[in-house]
Amino acid sequence: MIPEYTLTANQLTPAIVSLGKYSTPVWIQQNWQEGEYAVYIRNNGCGHCCTAMALNLCGIETTPYEEYLLCREKFGVPKQHGIETEENFHSVSGIVKIMAHYGIKAECFGVPQGESKKASEHIEAALKNGSLVIFWSHPGCKLPDNPFSPGEHYVLAVGIDEGGRILIANSSERSSAKDGIQFTNSETIGKALFEGCEPQDFTWGRHDLLHSGGYVVVERKI
Repeated sequence: MIPEYTLTANQLTPAIVSLGKYSTPVWIQQNWQEGEYAVYIRNNGCGHCCTAMALNLCGIETTPYEEYLLCREKFGVPKQHGIETEENFHSVSGIVKIMAHYGIKAECFGVPQGESKKASEHIEAALKNGSLVIFWSHPGCKLPDNPFSPGEHYVLAVGIDEGGRILIANSSERSSAKDGIQFTNSETIGKALFEGCEPQDFTWGRHDLLHSGGYVVVERKI
């Protein structure tokens, strides 16, 4: 199924992405202001934005903030060295657990050293099969200028068109995305993936990308 999008000219949600009968806003995390924990969304909310967008495209209406509150309820307060912190991010295994909470099948994968091309081919195949993919991107030697964000960043691959272009819903205003929408290909995704990561049973990331990076394939019931 080929994804579609429309632009809204809204600062917080500048685009709407659709797959069949379901759609989702593309939230810009840095513009989030509402709620007691809004700073968590602004500073490190890319995983929450991606998870909320994926849920909406599976028929579960939610927002990044509501998804964050569910994480807090299920996983506890995010901490670093035992102290509550705004710096933690949502790990791939945590995303899988949130999907499972809603009865949605998802699986996280690592990217072993030297196997980013194989991982990108897997991501492309999953998209062609109708799945969504949330992946962790980073600037590195293969891609010094990460087009998805100047730093490490989760983005949502929504689908692929007949020409092989992959539509990315990107929550960062610091990316090269226009209004939260980007088009890329599997080669670029492969270069942006973090090699050497093997996800473990983390919920909140611990600044340990070797064990909390990677990507998540989310199955959609069409």
